[in-house]
Amino acid sequence: MDRETLAQALEYADLTSYQADAYLTLLTMGASPAIEVGRESSVPVSQIYDVLRSLESKGYVETIEREKLYVRPCDPDTAMADLETRGELLHDAAEEVRERYQTPKRMDARVGVTKRVETAVESAQNLIDEAETVVEVAGTFEQLESLSSALRAARERGVVVRASVYLDDGQEPDEEFDPNGVISELRACTIPGPFLVVIDRHRTCFAPNTRSDEDYGVLVYDRILPFVFHWYYLTCLWNHYPTVYVDERDRFTYVTIEELIRDCLPLWDEGYNLGVVVEGIDLSTDTEVTVEGTVTDVSFHEDYRRWSRVTLSDLASYKSIALDTDDGIVVVGGWGAVFEDIEMRTVSLVDIDLGETLQTM
Repeated sequence: MDRETLAQALEYADLTSYQADAYLTLLTMGASPAIEVGRESSVPVSQIYDVLRSLESKGYVETIEREKLYVRPCDPDTAMADLETRGELLHDAAEEVRERYQTPKRMDARVGVTKRVETAVESAQNLIDEAETVVEVAGTFEQLESLSSALRAARERGVVVRASVYLDDGQEPDEEFDPNGVISELRACTIPGPFLVVIDRHRTCFAPNTRSDEDYGVLVYDRILPFVFHWYYLTCLWNHYPTVYVDERDRFTYVTIEELIRDCLPLWDEGYNLGVVVEGIDLSTDTEVTVEGTVTDVSFHEDYRRWSRVTLSDLASYKSIALDTDDGIVVVGGWGAVFEDIEMRTVSLVDIDLGETLQTM
């Protein structure tokens, strides 16, 4: 290490530039008159005595009173102990800063705004690590790739992952991006949109990808606002676009009651028995439950039988399904259910049987 770098290191250890230079000069000279140290160093002679006294108070040098004031370096094992301690402290502090940056604590505020899109993506990765039921994500291939490790771990925990990737008109899906084991269902969105992640109905990360005057990100820690982002995702980034990949394990698992009713109502109307397994929250006890039964009723709009096809917008208001279970009739509602018995998280269609009416036809 050259002298300049060594002096800089000593300054990091809380020495002034004059103190560092005087100390390094003394190390070269050995025990010497204080005045000679001043002449050999960059310290003004008028200040050398004060500088050396301050070094003595820090344990770097020792002064000797003779006919002249002499000074000599102290044993470096003692003098450098503080320097080494400071070095370890700085190293540990640097590691701690990195750790806290990678795993930020939850915000006290319900909504936070960042100045970087990347912060929203990084925060999404941390929150996906905590996902328990469902992740809805929309972004570019690069953004999905950056989240792939967290999404894969979520899939291994049984989390349903629905992803919408932005493709330019005519663009083919990226062959290097492998959704297998990472995503339950992947759809190709041909209109560029924002980066958006909705996690377990109460965490949202949002950032504009295009058509924005400046970069920013929005982090939502709440149980109400994510519902708005979810419906935007469902109606604008998901429902209208084709599926390019689906994991067979989750083909008949629904994360919204609206999609379940839309897809299965024609079968139920025709008399088929629909067996389902519901995972959700028991509203009377606020605990997680799993129930299995057969659909006995679908309720959402008194005039629905006049329509040739039910759409998601038709299901935007009150809707529920009733199940015949071993414990009796259980009414299941969707996100934000209040009057039902269970607020669903997922509903899996596990059985489709001919009803009695169909069997006798």
